[in-house]
Amino acid sequence: MTRASRLTRRQLLLAGSLATPLAVPLAGCATPSPADTPVSSAKDAEAPRRFRVAFGSCAKQSKPQPIWRAIGAAKPDLFVFLGDNLYADARDEATLRQRYAEFMAVEPLQAFRRSTRHVAIWDDHDFGDDDEGADYPLKQLSQQLFCDAWNEPADSPRRRADGIYQSYVFEALGKRIQVILPDLRFNRTMLTADPSLKSSYAAMVLRAKLSGQPMTGWYVPDNRPEATLLGEAQWTWLEAQLRVPADVRLIGSSVQFAADGSGWEGWANFPRERDRLVELIRTTHAEGVVFLSGDMHYAEMSSVDVAGGYPLWDATSSGLTEVWDIPTPNRNRRSAVMAELNFGMLDVEPVTEGEDDLRLRFALCDVNGKAKVTKELTLSGLRFPAKEKTA
Repeated sequence: MTRASRLTRRQLLLAGSLATPLAVPLAGCATPSPADTPVSSAKDAEAPRRFRVAFGSCAKQSKPQPIWRAIGAAKPDLFVFLGDNLYADARDEATLRQRYAEFMAVEPLQAFRRSTRHVAIWDDHDFGDDDEGADYPLKQLSQQLFCDAWNEPADSPRRRADGIYQSYVFEALGKRIQVILPDLRFNRTMLTADPSLKSSYAAMVLRAKLSGQPMTGWYVPDNRPEATLLGEAQWTWLEAQLRVPADVRLIGSSVQFAADGSGWEGWANFPRERDRLVELIRTTHAEGVVFLSGDMHYAEMSSVDVAGGYPLWDATSSGLTEVWDIPTPNRNRRSAVMAELNFGMLDVEPVTEGEDDLRLRFALCDVNGKAKVTKELTLSGLRFPAKEKTA
């Protein structure tokens, strides 16, 4: 991919709690970063009625960020930063350091971090530059700056591993809620582009605007066996995480997992990797898996049906300051597209008092906290059929 194509796409994209959970460190890159200030409440001693996870992505540090008021008012027990938490877009050390300094100076964001338990992963813009992966020349410096900004201790595995992947377990409602944050940048193979789709880019945008028809991106699936999103060391780590006992597993993916046919960034560009993850979920019998994703500058719900398994749902929330209002294709879309400032919220709560089942209530909310897209799942619907468990 040429420098010109990166700049063209970036320029277009930028135009267009009732109880404090206990984070349990896991093996490998699973030592949780310390919460700045844990959420506290006079009701902490009471049995919680729900565990609320808010999530979002794509916050440009030079823009106003009023959305943190609505997110804070929702009183999440945890916020998951899904990447593009700042826009570095840096090709040199000085710029990368400066962009992180700007991020740390965004007071509404930093005040939210001080008051709310949170975890974070990166995407391309805070990793370094638009659509970058393993070839990004400043990735070791970026790793250091990320760990500094997110208060990773000096001995954190995130500082020395081949990426900043991380996992946590929270105890709530008598259940174990796992949050898995894979790193989809540090080891990722360069994307494969179709040059014909990148030509006359301005005309593509104009045509989509005038017709209202979806605008397909220029990336195409890479079916080579060596093409990877995670790298082998991280695959080994991820398998270990999926074998950790948990009732609900939230995989925070910085790009969309379930979306298909968009031509933009996503797991669909690496079909062998996506199939490998589906198979890993099956072989480890990991149940209760749902994906939280970002990147796209709009919000939506998608899902992938799994033969002999259960549907894998993907709640996309993007962005906190960025909006993309040109329709894009997605064969696995299961909701309306919310093309405005947004954040996501997931309430994990009992279906009925005294019963073992849990309800997962998703809401994709606007800048004022109003839910615009909703979806309810049950934990019992995120389990393998009985024959799969014993296979």
